[in-house]
Amino acid sequence: MNVVPDRVTILLGVETRNKNLDEASSQNDSLIRQVLAAARRLEVNASDIQTDFIHVDLAYQNNDSTVVDYYKVTKEVQVVLKDVSKFENLVSAVLHAGANHIYGIDFSTSELRRYRDQARALATQAAMEKANDLAAAAGMKVVGKPTSLTTYSYGGGSSYRYCCGYSYGGNMAQNVVQNQASAGDSSAERPSLSGKSPYTPR
Repeated sequence: MNVVPDRVTILLGVETRNKNLDEASSQNDSLIRQVLAAARRLEVNASDIQTDFIHVDLAYQNNDSTVVDYYKVTKEVQVVLKDVSKFENLVSAVLHAGANHIYGIDFSTSELRRYRDQARALATQAAMEKANDLAAAAGMKVVGKPTSLTTYSYGGGSSYRYCCGYSYGGNMAQNVVQNQASAGDSSAERPSLSGKSPYTPR
């Protein structure tokens, strides 16, 4: 079943490089403040913005492990956007504000449990219909209740990864598989419901 997402989580990063560690760190802090301000201008709640610790790496000159060429300072920011219509505006705003990495974008629904319950009910109904169809084709009849019922749940969101600019790759939004066997039947039928996210990035 297809579900329209009502929230999107964006994991982005700000990276700065400088031969001086203090300068690299100061530049990173300044850009982070601009990125957070850009998100708040789009009415993202402060509780939906989370920053990570600063990560520092060293780069050495000409593969010489004794002379430092520059320091690389990186900080990650996670933003949960609860108004999906502002997604593209938010991405544009944080990139212009100084973010230079987008590690991942995940579309999801806040009502996953409700939709999973609906999917399970539909899958159970489909399993019963399939069991009856198979029995009828073999000149038989399904009698009694199912002997077992097993459910498998996968994911719950649709992830889009940035690779080499703005290329997206999509995963299935939700896949719920039901396993149901009829009485007297030694094999278990495994109908599934699956769907891709209805959101198509431009």
